[in-house]
Amino acid sequence: MNENAAFSKQQLLKGGISLKMDLDELQEALGGISYYQIGIIATVTALAYGNSFMGQSAAIFSAAPEFRCSIPLLDNTTHYPELANEEIRRLMLPKNDSCSRYDVNMSMCAASGNLSCVTESPNSTIPCDHGYIYDTTYYDKTTVSEWDLVCNRVTLDSVAVSLYFLGVLVGSLIIGPMMDWFGRRVSMLVTCCATILAGLGVAFSPSYEVYIAMRTIVGIGSVPCYVAYFTYVIELTPTNSRTGATVFATLVTALSHTTLPVFAMVIRDWRHLAICLSLLPGSYLVTFFFVPESPRWLLGKGRTADARKVLERYARSHQKSLNDEHWALVVKTEEENVTAAKAKDRHRYTMRDLFRLPMMRIVSLVVLYLWFTASMVFYGLVLNVWRLSGHPHINGILNGSVEILSYFALWGFLRLAGMRIACFSSFFLSGVCCLMTMSLTQFSNGNTGMMESAKWFAITGKFFATAMFAVAYKYAAELYPTMTRGNAVAMGSTAARVGTVILPFTLQLQLSVPWLTQTIFGIMGIAGGFLSLLLPETSDIDLLSTFEQAEKFYKDKMWISRFFRKTTKTRADPDYNAIAMRDKLGQDQDELLA
Repeated sequence: MNENAAFSKQQLLKGGISLKMDLDELQEALGGISYYQIGIIATVTALAYGNSFMGQSAAIFSAAPEFRCSIPLLDNTTHYPELANEEIRRLMLPKNDSCSRYDVNMSMCAASGNLSCVTESPNSTIPCDHGYIYDTTYYDKTTVSEWDLVCNRVTLDSVAVSLYFLGVLVGSLIIGPMMDWFGRRVSMLVTCCATILAGLGVAFSPSYEVYIAMRTIVGIGSVPCYVAYFTYVIELTPTNSRTGATVFATLVTALSHTTLPVFAMVIRDWRHLAICLSLLPGSYLVTFFFVPESPRWLLGKGRTADARKVLERYARSHQKSLNDEHWALVVKTEEENVTAAKAKDRHRYTMRDLFRLPMMRIVSLVVLYLWFTASMVFYGLVLNVWRLSGHPHINGILNGSVEILSYFALWGFLRLAGMRIACFSSFFLSGVCCLMTMSLTQFSNGNTGMMESAKWFAITGKFFATAMFAVAYKYAAELYPTMTRGNAVAMGSTAARVGTVILPFTLQLQLSVPWLTQTIFGIMGIAGGFLSLLLPETSDIDLLSTFEQAEKFYKDKMWISRFFRKTTKTRADPDYNAIAMRDKLGQDQDELLA
């Protein structure tokens, strides 16, 4: 009790009498993060780990093994037991064309009992008329081999992936209000149930149309489930442990991406794999009853008694008791914060405000492009890894492992070089790696050394793409003033989702023009790197508070501002005055409540 009393005195006597204490300060007073909080985070992390498989599982479900036209007579080992697959290809299939066969009257071969009818290759070809034969070296069955999503049906696979990401976009719009209305704990439960049920629906889909519908619902539930988990972990963690919790929550997805190919190596049928992956998040259906709601959300909703019960568990884990005086101050402070937030809602900012002032308009356009590019290149390299030379599952493991390495490397590089250089480097080098992959693949002409080098450039590109996605998120949060930071991140996230929706059709281009997809990724990445040089450095500044402060910061720190006239939105400008008035109203409200 002496520690509590001492802390109370320190809080109350700070240049006079302070009547404020927020939830973070209370948690620090109790001793920081407790074993109870660590246990809860570990419990819900099982949900995040199992749920994170869903995003990249489509790359395995719809893996496209090598295939050729089915020739029933020649494929019958009873009639031709010594006819190997390569011999059938040589006799019946045009070179580099798996969607056609030579126009041979196979009934003549059947009548003669030999292959005299095909000894001379005919000039004309016809589309495969008896289905396809698929290689089973790495997969027993995929959606591609089950529903023949090749040749003139390949676009259907792109539609399925695109609609999955469209579902992610819809879910991302829903999860925010859901978390605000029903809490983080219930939101995780709802999205978890949606993911499990839709995932099982995927596994038992009787048709490809049902499969597409179920995958779209999986998209609505899976990524929003992780958003709810991430929000919950951050809110459950005190200030001095929040950076570590953020890194941990991010590494969970990288770990799932690394281990997914291991599951696929063992479970070779896509339906069986879908069942397994769908059930992995199911542990939360049991642990839900033992997981507390976020005390920060409870306080925001005025449920102070429930919030106190959670904090008392924190205190008991530290072998302390919750000080009544501290708790009263926390409740009072949080109530004032809620009142202030409601007052500011009357002067609500929108995404449109991000484009009103000229320098902020440039920043916003660059941020839009960076998010769009980061998402497209990152997921493009994720989905395309299965097309690289070598064992596809080993490539997948390597591709997931570099995510873990990238997060640690980025953390150190940011401290060394700053945000602007880190952003330029990650985008530029990812683009260079994509162009090197394209060049080596295009000119390899069967050279295994060049193909192996192309694979490693692609995996290295994924290393930098992981970094550029993380940088894009952090940069957007630091570039904008507090009053519209949420809108800025939401704007960037929307651009990212648009990028992933059109991504599958970009990947499909390489089927007809092999060098085009990686070239697009490379040019976009390099362009993003140079565009990021337009932005100011944010590593050594406090977070911006108002539009006026932000616009002045951009003019002082962005070299491109010298090309604009000095009348860069002066106080005579109506847009400037409208935003400045809202800034002033928000600040006045804060002063009244302080």
